[in-house]
Amino acid sequence: MPKLAITGDGLKIYDIVALVQDPEFQVDVPAPIIKTIEKSREFLEQEMGKRVIYGVNTGFGPMASHIIGPKNLIQLQENLVVSHAVGMGDPIRSDFVLAAMIVRLNMFAKGYSGVSPELVRHLQLFINKRIIPTVPEHGAVGTSGDLVQLAHIALALIGKSI
Repeated sequence: MPKLAITGDGLKIYDIVALVQDPEFQVDVPAPIIKTIEKSREFLEQEMGKRVIYGVNTGFGPMASHIIGPKNLIQLQENLVVSHAVGMGDPIRSDFVLAAMIVRLNMFAKGYSGVSPELVRHLQLFINKRIIPTVPEHGAVGTSGDLVQLAHIALALIGKSI
């Protein structure tokens, strides 16, 4: 079974095409990359205890001055995902969604985002098992162009649907 190491570096278009076209082709996030992701996450968690970090332990936009307590941080992030999953239109082709998931996994593998290693492993599992969420083609006015679509992928990752 062919495998592609996802390291945050060197992902090529032909790698993505090969992964999308061959259901046997798997992604693998090597242990040293997971270690880097863990360190990034640990740093974020340490800093959250010391200072205010916009969107991590605060509200968003006009609610940025509201500090969110540790007991509500998971709910804050879940609410953000749900609030952005407001797309409409026809579903994007599943091969395009899979390609987007592969690219996002590669970005997480860089180790700069502060995501949990569990999220990375879960996204890897979705890709390898070809669990591809339904993602609408149109987002909302004012989003950056991919937030709505990524929110629909995130919904699936956290076991929710709209």
